[in-house]
Amino acid sequence: MIVTLRFFSVLREAFGAGVVEVELEAGTTGAELIELLAVNNEEVEKLQSVIRLAVNDDYIDPTSLLSDGDDIAVITPVSGG
Repeated sequence: MIVTLRFFSVLREAFGAGVVEVELEAGTTGAELIELLAVNNEEVEKLQSVIRLAVNDDYIDPTSLLSDGDDIAVITPVSGG
């Protein structure tokens, strides 16, 4: 299945793009996607426990299954002052 990933902030810098399409195996969960993104990516690995996913504009539970054509925002906490 093909999904669209949208990155913001430090993840946009880490992946060198704001939007990418990736192919995933059917039955992939949100948590598994985050684990896949962390492979060979130190920034994602550091933030893995706090990343949230919004699929088609709705936040999902990490155990939720992803579907072909999903638009997935990969969101990290925001800080500042």
